Amino acid sequence: MRVTTLGTGDAFGAAGQFHSAIVMQAGNTTALIDCGPTILQALHRSKIAADEIDLILVTHLHGDHIGGVPMLLLDYQYRSRRTRPLVVIGSALCAERLEALTNLMYGELAKDRRRFPVVYKIIRPGRPISIRGMRIHAYRMQHTDRFPCLGYRIEHRRNAVAFTGDTTWCDSIPAMSRGANLLLTECTDFDQRTPVHLSYTQLREHQAEIGAKRIVLTHVGDDLLRNRARVRLHIARDGERFVI
Repeated sequence: MRVTTLGTGDAFGAAGQFHSAIVMQAGNTTALIDCGPTILQALHRSKIAADEIDLILVTHLHGDHIGGVPMLLLDYQYRSRRTRPLVVIGSALCAERLEALTNLMYGELAKDRRRFPVVYKIIRPGRPISIRGMRIHAYRMQHTDRFPCLGYRIEHRRNAVAFTGDTTWCDSIPAMSRGANLLLTECTDFDQRTPVHLSYTQLREHQAEIGAKRIVLTHVGDDLLRNRARVRLHIARDGERFVI
């Protein structure tokens, strides 16, 4: 498995970092977890072709996590001229919200005008999906009550990678990370406590509960970056690659 942290910034693009986007490549499958508005720039910079992406996993419906979907579809329609299906996995609200966003931004990308199909698959906690050699588990996270927020554990052969998406501390984090080779966890703040995001001090308090072999911080904000000298966990950079 190869993991590339395309975008590691928070909603405000702290320190000029791209919005949330992670590429995972396993076997002949390339999965994109979250698709922030800066997705095309991030892909170009990491030298990953947009059309390599087989499926997208959506953690939740905030703009810094889905705003790049219409941009990706635009590339597929006019630049890479995709014809094969794109699979999008997420909550039951995903299809409606993403289609509405795409129609608002680019009406010419309406379903009946695309040269390629978009196939939506609903995933629920406790009901994993097997697709293209990957086993995908969803976990309920605590970020907002407006719509479901999911974290993912992706297994390929004997390896596993977990990604929290946006959340504060919850019991799903130790559950999804148990035995994983890598946990990519949001860490927006250093010690500020909010009901919607994780801080580094919270993670350190609960670190013994996390069963992943390696912990990497992403979705980082200004508060964390101001205190990076005090951080003892790895802070991901845009375009960084991890091989498992």
